[in-house]
Parts: sequence; structure tokens; C-alpha cells
Amino acid sequence: MTTPVGLAAEDAAVYGYGLLLATADGSIQAAVRRELAAHRARRDAAEELWPDSPPAPVGYLAGPDTPTAPVLLAIRIESDCCEAWRAQLGTSAEPDRRLFCLDALTAAAVQLARWRTLIPGAPFEALPGFPPAT
Repeated sequence: MTTPVGLAAEDAAVYGYGLLLATADGSIQAAVRRELAAHRARRDAAEELWPDSPPAPVGYLAGPDTPTAPVLLAIRIESDCCEAWRAQLGTSAEPDRRLFCLDALTAAAVQLARWRTLIPGAPFEALPGFPPAT
């Protein structure tokens, strides 16, 4: 049995925000704490909806030590969560799981938009997981 992609993304988000908490400056520390708590709660709730899922391998590599690096990592975390929950939504048939996936996708997309306002020109996909329009 494999770990559902949404649950794996939440595991990775908890790990990534834990890294950020150690390095974030005061301007984003409260937001990082809030998102760490939100992803922990979402991961725990997902574990209840997908019981008996094996632990997912997680990890993010820290980028270069620049003033924008923590926000860029946060953007990557939320983008990964968007992509994973969108995929999980497409494979979930049960109404309670579909609603959970939609709520998780929405929460990640909203936070992704918030992080992107801090860095003009930050990486952007209209909906993570879909190829860009040509």
C-alpha cells in the first residue's frame, strides 16, 4: 500500500515548515508557526481518513541562504500541497474524502497566494499540477 499523495504532501509540509521555523526571521515567523500548526492538523485529520497508510518519505533541501529563501521554500511547500490535493481529489470517490481534499486544496491555494505577495515575480502556476497554457 502506498501513502496517499495528499497525506504525503502534508507530512512534507510539516517537515518543511519545521525547517523554516528554525530559520525564518521575525517578519514571517508568526505565519510559519500558523502554517505549521495548520498542516499538522490537516495531516492528522488525513491520517484518520486514510488509516493504515504507511509513513511517507519526506524532505526538502534548503536553498541558498538569501533573504527570500524562506518564503521561496514556503511557496514550494504550498504549491506541492496544491498539486497533491488536486491529484488526491481526482482519485477519491468517498464524499467525506473528496470534501477533505477540496478543503485542503483551497487552504493550500490561499496560503500559496499569500506567500507569493511577499516576493514579486515568485514562481507561479495558475493551478499547480496543470501544464501552463500555451
